[in-house]
Amino acid sequence: MTTAFTPAVREAFAAAIVVAEHPDDIALSRRLHRGRSRGELVALTRGVFVPSASLAALARWEVEVLRAWAASALGRVRQPLCRASAARLWGAPVLDGGAAPSIHALGWGIDDTRHRGDVRYWATRDPAANLVTLEGARLTDLPRTLAELSASATFAGAVAAIDWGVRVRRRKEGPVTTVDEIRAVADALAFVRGRGRLECALAFADGRSESPGESWARVLMHELGFEAPELQHEYRLPDGRVFRTDFRWPSIGLAGEFDGLAKYRAADVRAGRSVEQVVVEEKEREDGVRSTGDGMLRLVWGDLRDRRRFAHRLEGAGVPRRRGRRTPY
Repeated sequence: MTTAFTPAVREAFAAAIVVAEHPDDIALSRRLHRGRSRGELVALTRGVFVPSASLAALARWEVEVLRAWAASALGRVRQPLCRASAARLWGAPVLDGGAAPSIHALGWGIDDTRHRGDVRYWATRDPAANLVTLEGARLTDLPRTLAELSASATFAGAVAAIDWGVRVRRRKEGPVTTVDEIRAVADALAFVRGRGRLECALAFADGRSESPGESWARVLMHELGFEAPELQHEYRLPDGRVFRTDFRWPSIGLAGEFDGLAKYRAADVRAGRSVEQVVVEEKEREDGVRSTGDGMLRLVWGDLRDRRRFAHRLEGAGVPRRRGRRTPY
């Protein structure tokens, strides 16, 4: 089971109204219209409505999980989900999630790329290969999902998704794959368009990155020409405590941490700890790192969204630029 199907997503899914399930209810259309005009209902996708209150309780990414799940499991999209929609159901990060349309599904053949309402159908050599069923939804399996997503995503989006898929420290309930499995799917489906982009992402991917923010930060460091850090560096203190940091630049004795908001907001990420406990542990870890003589650089989402700001943060901390030619990613 993936963490994409949160309790709030399941509650909203259970409350969905599917027009096709009520063919004899001639008053349904009037009730739906009245509910929408009052702001009590929202059209999630074609023929599917959910209560506004259920939708308001969801984070933006959860809304997209719900939209994709409902579209497939409730029969509104009869082709298997793929790319961003499949990735969301697997729980994979989708950094390039702002672009419309919101639902992605396989087409019926090699020349069958089309838009229909809020669904984009993608041309494919084999619409029946590497398919699974997850929570009632039909979708591409994890290796195919990541291969096709990465072939059309930005470099940062592709690396974040693949890093997640091959992550070394995967939670026991999460799905896993390998770089070789992802590449094998691309070979079997004879990828041409986007194959170079996929190969660059596969070469750069590193399963030691533990969050999309860490992956995006690594990409920016590379693209802006900064020295690559060590990942998940372990500090062992004289009192027996052990800390790991997301990054470390040994040439200047600097540790780096990416601070996403999830660990402060999400109870499952905090693992039963209060927000105050998480903050205290972060401070203890930083003090422990500094006690070794290393400095600490903390990065947040706002740094990643502004390349100039990101560069200034690293320059201000003394992170050196790479010498020699850039690698062709």
